[in-house]
Amino acid sequence: APDGGRRLALGAGIAERGSAEGGRSWPFAGWVALGVAAAGLRQQCRRSSGKPSARLVGSTARAASVAPPPEGAAKKFVWAKWRTFWACFFGYSVCYFTRQSLSYTAPFLKQAMGWDSLAQIGQLSSLFPLAYGSSRFLGGVLGDRMSPSKVFCLGLSVCGALNIAFGLSSSLPMFALIWCLNGCFQGLVAPPCVKMITNWFDPKERGFWWSIWHASINLGGFCIPFLAGGLAQTFGWRYGMIGPGAMAIGMAGLCFFLMQDGPKDAAPKATKASQDGAPKGADEAKPAEAAKKIGVMEGIVMNPVQWALGLAYLLVYVCRQGLGIWGIFYLMHSGVPNAGKAAALFSGFELGGFMGNLTAGSFSDLLLRRAKPGDGEAGQRAKVVGVYFVATLVLLPLLGRCPSSWPLVQYSLLLGLGHFLCGAQLLLPLIAAEVAPKELTSTATGFIGWVGYFGAALSGLPLSRVVQGLGWGWYFTVLTTAAAFGAALLVPLSSLKSYRQLAAEKAGS
Repeated sequence: APDGGRRLALGAGIAERGSAEGGRSWPFAGWVALGVAAAGLRQQCRRSSGKPSARLVGSTARAASVAPPPEGAAKKFVWAKWRTFWACFFGYSVCYFTRQSLSYTAPFLKQAMGWDSLAQIGQLSSLFPLAYGSSRFLGGVLGDRMSPSKVFCLGLSVCGALNIAFGLSSSLPMFALIWCLNGCFQGLVAPPCVKMITNWFDPKERGFWWSIWHASINLGGFCIPFLAGGLAQTFGWRYGMIGPGAMAIGMAGLCFFLMQDGPKDAAPKATKASQDGAPKGADEAKPAEAAKKIGVMEGIVMNPVQWALGLAYLLVYVCRQGLGIWGIFYLMHSGVPNAGKAAALFSGFELGGFMGNLTAGSFSDLLLRRAKPGDGEAGQRAKVVGVYFVATLVLLPLLGRCPSSWPLVQYSLLLGLGHFLCGAQLLLPLIAAEVAPKELTSTATGFIGWVGYFGAALSGLPLSRVVQGLGWGWYFTVLTTAAAFGAALLVPLSSLKSYRQLAAEKAGS
């Protein structure tokens, strides 16, 4: 999620340290994050290498609601699954380049344009979340109505082209127009990934691989300061925008050839053959299922569960973006001497977010596997989100009372807050997708993303007014209250059943 104020502060800190140290200062926390990612992913890939297991093929087939493919097609079937997943992972990382490129190019842009204040950068940063939040819902609807892989490639390629156009422009009105359009097309990228992941992965393994995909944001966030900031410092601010844009266009072309919408799209002949050998009742059930398709209004907009999840997502964004935008300023207020050191200290929040992305999905999968028959599948994930809200409720007041003379404690508290907030941010869209009808999974995640981005808006100017008018004590009171409301909101959702469970119960009754 974009967090303009924090990224600008981080970009300024990196630019200062880069010019002082010749651009050779690589954060130790970032190396730790990449090491953890590489080790975990290598282990998972080893488990998935070699001949496809019956469990893996079976889970893939269940995601498509068809019988397993013939044995001769199984290897291609599984290969298409992992090819699509890793295209989603690296494609979304590159998309994050085009989302945050301005944050790390802004200090050089400001200097080159001769702007005396941050007002112009602030105007550009304010346009983006409004456009992005509004486009999430539209991206979800398109991901369900059209081929999700094609919608993804369209969004990524257009975002890349807009970054290049920004780098070739020279006036504030043109900057504002292009950056607003970039926010609009960014909303076309995430919902199609959600659709493809839910198509390919079984519910009992979906949480882990969803969390791995979501960690692509952290990979992109770690790399973009060095890509955009390094290009801008070496060749000028224009190249800080053109470089990420060119990478995005190239990645969109690669993803177009690698991605498959789902098992049916990957192996139509194999699927047809397996359906020919399936029981007659399976064919007879299809017309009935097609006739029961639910529209967007009934399945999403008029569904109180989706609104509850959206409100919880909004509260996560109030806390996460509230810390992301103003956390560095608070650290400086508490006694950290300069923005560079505050940014380095705040890196614990990003590292914790990376860890939270990995653990939240695995933890919810574990609860799902241990659940008793009849327990709500989505409710197991809601329990994890509720616990994460409670942990945030505890850690926020501790951070507000921690003196700057205890930097290690501050770093640890920020690490914990990043872990729990990013973990909750990861799971809420997954819950929304699992409780929505299968044909509306992408729309559901786009819908709660749209509601959630009002939280991002609330954490900007309104929260700055709280700090200026009432002080930092009230800042922490607002964030703590948001966490408390989030925890209370998740209590009645702890027994929530997925749409798949409800459909199975209805069919059996």
